[in-house]
Amino acid sequence: MGCCKERDPAKAAVWHALNYYAFEDASFLAERLFLESKGCETLYLLATCYYRQDRVTEAYDLLKKSHSTTPKCRLLFAQCCLKMSKLYEAEQILVGSSADTSLASIESSISAEFQEISGVCLSVLASIYRKCHRLEHAVYFYRASLKRNPYLWSSYANLCLAGEKDNPEEYFKSTNCPSFIAQSTSPGALSEITNDINLVQSTPSSDKITEKIYQSYTPKATFGQVLAHSTPIASNNANQVISTPVHSDQLREHMNHYSEEDNPCGTPGSALRKQGGDPFSSSKVRRSSRLIASGRNTKSKENDRKAGNKTQRANILSDTFKKSTAKEKSLLSKHSPTMIISSIMSLFSQIGLAYQSLCQYECKKALQLFNKLPKNQYSSSWVLNQCARAFYEMTEYTQAARLYQSVHQTESARCGDLAYYSTCLWYTQREVELSALAHEMLEANKGSPETWCAVGNCFSLQKEHETAIKFFERSVLVDPQFAYGYTLLGHEYSFIDELDEAMNCYRHAVRIDPRHYNAWYGIGHIYYKQEKHELALCHFRKAHSINQSNAAIMAHIAVVLNTMKKHKEALKVLTKALEQHPKHPLCKFHKASTLLCLERCDTALSELDELEAITPTESLIYFLKAKIHRKMGNSHLAMMHFSWAMDLDPQGSNNHIKEAIDKHYQSDDISLEHS
Repeated sequence: MGCCKERDPAKAAVWHALNYYAFEDASFLAERLFLESKGCETLYLLATCYYRQDRVTEAYDLLKKSHSTTPKCRLLFAQCCLKMSKLYEAEQILVGSSADTSLASIESSISAEFQEISGVCLSVLASIYRKCHRLEHAVYFYRASLKRNPYLWSSYANLCLAGEKDNPEEYFKSTNCPSFIAQSTSPGALSEITNDINLVQSTPSSDKITEKIYQSYTPKATFGQVLAHSTPIASNNANQVISTPVHSDQLREHMNHYSEEDNPCGTPGSALRKQGGDPFSSSKVRRSSRLIASGRNTKSKENDRKAGNKTQRANILSDTFKKSTAKEKSLLSKHSPTMIISSIMSLFSQIGLAYQSLCQYECKKALQLFNKLPKNQYSSSWVLNQCARAFYEMTEYTQAARLYQSVHQTESARCGDLAYYSTCLWYTQREVELSALAHEMLEANKGSPETWCAVGNCFSLQKEHETAIKFFERSVLVDPQFAYGYTLLGHEYSFIDELDEAMNCYRHAVRIDPRHYNAWYGIGHIYYKQEKHELALCHFRKAHSINQSNAAIMAHIAVVLNTMKKHKEALKVLTKALEQHPKHPLCKFHKASTLLCLERCDTALSELDELEAITPTESLIYFLKAKIHRKMGNSHLAMMHFSWAMDLDPQGSNNHIKEAIDKHYQSDDISLEHS
C-alpha cells in the first residue's frame, strides 16, 4: 500500500491507524497535524479520516472551505458530494468550467489531471450522470473508466444494468491494467509475501500457537486455483492432476440435488465434527479404565498420555502447515505476476459474460456460464445469489428459494438479495419460513431496506395489506433509491384498489431504474384495470422489451389483445410464450381461452387437459372446460365440470390465475359462477 511508505513518521502513524481501523485515533492525530501545518497533504489526510469514519458532512465542509485543487482532494470531495446527493457540485469539481463540453474532451482532461486515479474519477463521474438520468454520458464514462482500470468491476456491472451488451474481453485484459498495479505485483512484492511465510514458519510455537495459526490460516492459493483453469497443478500423486472441476451441463439437475451437505462452502472437517470424532486423537480412553484408575501414578500416566497426544497433535499441525506454506511458495515462484494478472482478467471475463446474460434476462444462458466457473468461485455467495436470481426471473421460485436459503445459512448477515428471497417464499406460500426470515433480518439489520421488504411480504402473504404497506413505505424511507421497494409498495396499493397511489409508486421505480420491468408491468396492469387498453398494451410491451423471456408478461399482452378482439394476434403471442415455457399454466389457460374465442373447441380442450395434468386442483380449468362443453352442446359434461369447479372453490376465492383472467371470459356466465 503506497500510503504505508509515507516518510513522515506522524503521517505514517495516521495511515497505520487507518489501515488497521483505529479511525478515532487516526482522526485525532490528523487534526493535530492539520492545525500544525495546513497543507494539501494534511488536508487530504484529515478529510480521509472523516470520510472513513462516515463523517461525510464534516469531510465535505472541510474540503469545500479549503478550495484545494489537488487531484486526490477533488476526487474525495466528489465522493462526498455523491453520497450527499449534491450531484451538480460533484460534476463541477471533476469536470471544471471548460468551454469544451464534449465527452471526449472531458475524458482526456480528467485523464491528464488525475493520471493514475483517472479510472476511479471517470467511474465516479459516470455514477453522477447515472443518478442525473443522463444515461448516454454515464455509459460513455463507465466504458472509459474500464479502459483505464479493468479492476473496476462496478463500472462493468453498471453497464450491464443499463442494458449494454459490451464484450467483457475488450475491458478485462492485462494490457489495460494501470502501471501502479503492475508495480504492486512485481517480483519484489512477491518476495515480501514469501518472506512473511518464512517468518511464520521460523517462529517458535507451542501446540496452542500452532493450532491457532493452523485454524486461522487460509492458503493463498486462490490465484493458483484460478490458474489451474488453464495450467494443471501437479498433486502429490504423480498419476493425478488437479484440474478445474467439471460441472454438469444440466444445471437444473445440479440444483435439484443441491443440499447443505453438498455445499462446497462448508468448513473443512465439518463431516468429522458431525461424527463426533477428533481427527488428531489416536485412540479413545475407555470409561471403565477411567473409573478404575486412581492414585498419583495413574494420574501421572494420564497426564503423560495427554501430553503425548498434545505433542502428536502439534506435530501433525506443524507438518500440515509446513506443507501448505511450501505449496504456496512453489505457487508464487512458479507463476509470474503477468500470469496472475492474466488469470484474474480471464476470471473477470467469465463472470462478466455470465452477469451480462443475467442482466439481459437470458437466464438459462447465464446459469450455464456461471456453472462453468471454477468450483471455488462457483460456490461463492455472490455467484450463488446470481444463480438464485436467474431462477427467480425464470419463475422457478422453489429452486431460487433453495439457493437463497443456502446462501443465507452460510452468510446470515448478507442482506443484498434477501428481498427477492422473501418474494420467492411469498410466491410459494411458505408462511412459517417467511416469518422466520423477517424476524432474523429485523434482529440483524433494521437499517436495510431489504429487511422491511421481507416484513412487508410476510404481512402481505397473510392478506394484511394495510400493515404490509406501512413496512414497504419504511423500506423506501430507509433507501429512497430502492426501486424494488417502490414496486412492492405499488403491488400492495393495487391489491386494495388504491390505483393512484400504486401508479405513483410504479413511476418512482421507473424513474430510479428505467429497466425495472416489474414497474412497467404494474403501470400496464393499472391501465388495464381502468380499461385503458391501448395504454395497458403499450406498457406491457415496454416491460416485454426489457425482459423478453417472461411468460407472465406475454400472457397479459395476450389478455389485452383478446379484450381488443385481436384473437389471432393474441394466439401468436401465447404460442411464442409456450415455445419458451412449455408448461407455463397462465399461458396455457389463456391459450385455451383464446382458442375458445376462435371457436376451436377441440384444440382448447386438449390444452386444458395438458393444463389439468400440471395443476389438477385449479377450479378455473374445470370452469373453462364447462363453458367449452356447453358451447359444443355437451350439457351433461358441462354440468359435471361446473360441479367440480364449485367443489374445488366453493367460496370463489382469488388465486394467481383468477386474478389475471380477462373479464371478457366470464361476462356471459357471471351469474352461473356466483351461483
